[in-house]
Amino acid sequence: MNFDFPPDVLMLRDMLRRFIQNEARPLEMKFFNTGKLEPEERTRLRKAVEQLGLWGLTVPEAYGGGGLDTVTACLIDEELGKTFVPVEIGEVTPLLYGCQGEQVPRFLEAALFGERRAFIAAREPGALQPQDWSTTAEPDSGEFVLNGAKLLAGSPEAGDFFLVIAKIPPDLEGIHLTAFILEAGHPDLRVSDHGECVLTLEKLRVGADAILGEPGGALRLAARAAPLAWIRTGARYAGLVERLLEMAVEHARDWVALGAALSVRPAVQRLLAETRVDLESVRWLVYHAAWLADKNQGNQMRVPAAEVRLASGEMLQRAVDRVTMVFAGPGPTPQIEPRRLVRSVVEPEALDFALDQARAVVAAEMLDLTET
Repeated sequence: MNFDFPPDVLMLRDMLRRFIQNEARPLEMKFFNTGKLEPEERTRLRKAVEQLGLWGLTVPEAYGGGGLDTVTACLIDEELGKTFVPVEIGEVTPLLYGCQGEQVPRFLEAALFGERRAFIAAREPGALQPQDWSTTAEPDSGEFVLNGAKLLAGSPEAGDFFLVIAKIPPDLEGIHLTAFILEAGHPDLRVSDHGECVLTLEKLRVGADAILGEPGGALRLAARAAPLAWIRTGARYAGLVERLLEMAVEHARDWVALGAALSVRPAVQRLLAETRVDLESVRWLVYHAAWLADKNQGNQMRVPAAEVRLASGEMLQRAVDRVTMVFAGPGPTPQIEPRRLVRSVVEPEALDFALDQARAVVAAEMLDLTET
């Protein structure tokens, strides 16, 4: 068996690695102090990505992208995971591939070109699971009236838009959810940011042309792309854990207590070694699943992808705990606090929910159960 990456793939990885080190990491302290990048900083990073030829490489060829294979895409994701600054590489949420008609140039193409950003508005304050979401879209004279509140991952800017997931009555108890595309400047919505960014919809009226895909089909749009997304998220988590491990090793070498560096303590050595083995195990699982996805063209990948999702998520949780113990607390400064760094990538509640989903998929296959 040949476990070597092709030379051109390694060259791509090394180029991205230098970009992350030289361009993204210097922005990390400011990002954590302010919680966002300035528009000019985002533009500068995007232009640098474009100049390196990395923009849109992971977008399917059918939509004008590079159509990279899953293995190479995972290699890119692993490098991106090594910085806590959100670096855009021309990807869009798979939900946008459900755009039709006028939606294509207005939203999909604009997002692919980096001109606009899509914010997914799915989770709700105090409600993590789809069956608990309460945002509704009431039919009224051929239009829909939306009411509810959604959590956003980040702060939108002028020109951005939202993908709002809502329930259309009478299916308020079910999970046949519908996706709506809404402009950020709509007068009947507002965005507030008091610790968490919340989108509030108050009697917001839209036409049927705002529906993305088919009514009740939001989860189907997401489900088709879910396995590959789980695998690539596992690669991103591998990069994140490698960064945490790098920070912990540096701290163990440099920090002196009671006349000796932390690195000589057996307990610290054990924590670092276990994290390293965890990382290598998950990395093999990620790239094997990616290889299977390329070989099988994405078919029958739900269980291998769920295994990656479960293993990588649990690895991330253990790494945070171990690195925190190496620091003997949250961290020497707020900017290098492990839990805060990871929270900037994935909320703990969302990670727990994802792990429960993955466990259910794996167990259902083992026990020959029908998933509900």
